[in-house]
Amino acid sequence: MLWKLFLSLAALFSHHGQRNSEQQIEFVPTAYGPQTLEEEAKTRKALHGDYFGGDMILPDGWNQTDAGVRDPRYRWQGYPGRGVVPYVIDRSVSHYYDKIMAGMEQYHRYTCIRFVPRTNERDYVHIFYGNGCWSAIGRNGGMQQLSLGDGCGYVGLAVHELGHAIGLIHEHQRSDRDNYITVYKNNVVPDQLHNFNKVYPQNEILYTRYDYNSIMHYGNFAFSRAPNQWPTMVAKNGQRLYEPYEKPGFDQSDIYNINKLYQCA
Repeated sequence: MLWKLFLSLAALFSHHGQRNSEQQIEFVPTAYGPQTLEEEAKTRKALHGDYFGGDMILPDGWNQTDAGVRDPRYRWQGYPGRGVVPYVIDRSVSHYYDKIMAGMEQYHRYTCIRFVPRTNERDYVHIFYGNGCWSAIGRNGGMQQLSLGDGCGYVGLAVHELGHAIGLIHEHQRSDRDNYITVYKNNVVPDQLHNFNKVYPQNEILYTRYDYNSIMHYGNFAFSRAPNQWPTMVAKNGQRLYEPYEKPGFDQSDIYNINKLYQCA
């Protein structure tokens, strides 16, 4: 209840243009993500980058409303019934190896997606230590990049970026999101407003109801002009919205969506 009150007040005051540093909402870390404000700020910046939605690389020829991967050509080999994703882990990101493996294991345990070390496959994911946390969406053909840079070493982020690589988009960019969250555009960094663009209904596949806890959902202060003060997204049921790096991994809806997307048995 306190969290709901804090968010409501912060959204109200900031939406009307009143700047009040005393509106700071206490940073409460989860067991899975950054443990200090400094670490959280670094990770937030790494995830909320300059790509579509902050961390998605669109295939050639797509625009920002095409990001639903309705076209099965963007699914990985083995579809339907399976998805086999060859990968290479660059030495530059070897210090995240355990986190990456833990993220992949969630796919292996709960879905029919299988990440396999590349031998000579033409299409594969190259995981490296780049500038930020980001990935191409779906199977693009040839080598495609997935970056886990400084601040990206969390299991939740590995699961999130691997989700983009197999074709998942952000939950908060669904076409029906306005039924479930309020976006406070006045609180968003002006040149980052495009990160709240919704996907056109004809370009997406929705298998489940909106899920605030999805690993593909961003947090309350994504792209905020004043993080931990001015929320950019508030759930209409009042619950806190966590960033992917604050979560342990999949929610049940994520598992269901992946298994439906790849027609797992």
